[in-house]
Amino acid sequence: MPNHPTRNDRRKGEERSETLIIPHITKEMVQKAQQMADQGASRAEIEQAIFAMQQAPFQPEVPQTPPPRKGFMGFARREVPAVPIAEPTVSDEPTPAEVAPPEPTEPPEPMQPEAPSAPQTKRPAAAPTQPAAPAPKQAVRPAARAPRTYQQAEAELNERIRRDHIWLSNPVMVRGLGLALVIGAALDGKRALMLCVASLILVALTRPVAVAICHLTQNRWRPVIYCYTAAVLYIPTYILMYRMFGADLSVLGIYLPILTVDPAIVKRMEFTELESVSTAFRHGYNNALGMCAALLLVGCLREFLATGAIFGHVVIHRTLLPMAALPAGGFVLLGVLAAIWLASVNLYKDFKHEEVRRLYANRKH
Repeated sequence: MPNHPTRNDRRKGEERSETLIIPHITKEMVQKAQQMADQGASRAEIEQAIFAMQQAPFQPEVPQTPPPRKGFMGFARREVPAVPIAEPTVSDEPTPAEVAPPEPTEPPEPMQPEAPSAPQTKRPAAAPTQPAAPAPKQAVRPAARAPRTYQQAEAELNERIRRDHIWLSNPVMVRGLGLALVIGAALDGKRALMLCVASLILVALTRPVAVAICHLTQNRWRPVIYCYTAAVLYIPTYILMYRMFGADLSVLGIYLPILTVDPAIVKRMEFTELESVSTAFRHGYNNALGMCAALLLVGCLREFLATGAIFGHVVIHRTLLPMAALPAGGFVLLGVLAAIWLASVNLYKDFKHEEVRRLYANRKH
């Protein structure tokens, strides 16, 4: 039997013929179709207009420039539009490079009346992401100290020993300076204290003042400058000490003024090199501290051995060595103390030198 089309087949064919298939629709095409539908255009006219829009090549809109204005005496005047200077703006919006490309969309379905859909629920906006905290800066480690040679380490040790004027390089016990004051005047603790005050002023101030004057005279007449500087400074020193100790200052006798020519002050004039004023003050102050340590040690020990007291306060009611109060006893006592002092200093020096040798034994230089 021949196959005749039924009524349902004819209806489906009519529906297929009325279906509009548009391969690519833009936003402008949709707006154009809606506008023509509002104006009462037929479906064929809408399809023909959209097809014409698809076939038309893309032409960017060119802004029309206004006609030139007539200026003075009929000449044309052309205005140049001002170009605004774009200022750099910082925004939190992502750049086009960071935005993901849109996914390809399927061709739209034919326009059919839409069924009422359920109300859409708005999704909560994503919380703004906070900028990541900057990474903590790594602590810069100090550069490693360059390895020294054995000669450099030995020279540094010798310089440290020379600068220690209180123990390792004491001006009295090690170098033998100021012996007249220690033996003849430091008979007890009180006299030793008065000599300490005089030494701190004269020894600490004479050296930097004399060095400053030598800088002005280009290092000439050094012996005269050192002696006269100590003599001039002796006057305010004596006035200050008299206000502090009163008539007790007379017990020092000739040993106080003789301090102005003591080798502890004027021995520096033998050196030809000229040091800076700050260095001279530091060395003079250290020498004064070393003399004070020796004066107090010898004075208190002689008072204790001779009378059994220290600074007038009785410690024991017994006299151990009465000869310690005499210059001869002071000379013997100072010799014994200096021998013990030097022995301990030499032991310490040998220990430090041996330690340097062990540390640098495996090095060639």
